[in-house]
Amino acid sequence: MTTARRKATAAIKVPATRKTPAASKKAPATKVAAARKTSAKSTEKQQDPLIFSGPPGRLHADLTVANTGDRRLAVRGVTVLRKGSPDLDAQAAALVPPGATASLQVTLPVEPGTSPGDYPAEVQVAGIRRAAVLRVEAVLAMRITPRRLLAEPGTHEVSIVAVNEGNVDLPLASVTKGRTSDGGKEPGPDVTLTLKTPVVLAAASTVTVHGRLRVPPSLEPTRRHTASIPIGLADLEVIILPRTAVTEAKS
Repeated sequence: MTTARRKATAAIKVPATRKTPAASKKAPATKVAAARKTSAKSTEKQQDPLIFSGPPGRLHADLTVANTGDRRLAVRGVTVLRKGSPDLDAQAAALVPPGATASLQVTLPVEPGTSPGDYPAEVQVAGIRRAAVLRVEAVLAMRITPRRLLAEPGTHEVSIVAVNEGNVDLPLASVTKGRTSDGGKEPGPDVTLTLKTPVVLAAASTVTVHGRLRVPPSLEPTRRHTASIPIGLADLEVIILPRTAVTEAKS
């Protein structure tokens, strides 16, 4: 019987040889195959599932393969089977002598938008299967284009491309504000961004959002002002350059 050395490590016994025709006379091949399946099932029930954990692109587990046969065992890859989803193949290679074990570090990529949580699966090595769990961690990552805008006092139409690089849906607030600063101690009035429609940025998706940017007309024209406006997890930097005269607010 095999046991897990630690939570993310499995010991999988893999028979490397089969009985010869002469030896199989003692029992019919069908009975031998049935006995092997029963033994494999009973061993699998006694083992904790192998845990693959990490962000969607890098689920990781340490796998130990034990060769219980009398010939060298060649491991040429690891397959993870998921119900209702395509199988996943991970690169892994080892040549295990008889009676020896080999440790494999397996990295498994799943779809970028896979939501955080535990997903049941099976891992297959050299024809032997074992229960597994894909433990997907939350990834919070987002970027916008452009990241910086030049603006004058008044109201301006803006379009911003928002990219959710994580696996969690991100609601974008309809109205966000950023305090202006000219480098002094006291903050100035707010720059306001108002989106035309509510937006929920789905995991691993890209959306172009449209809105209105309002820069207050009361800013001192001889100073340069900046404001950082939050858009989800990203920030839009608005720069208002010095002007030779006060710019009238645009309607």
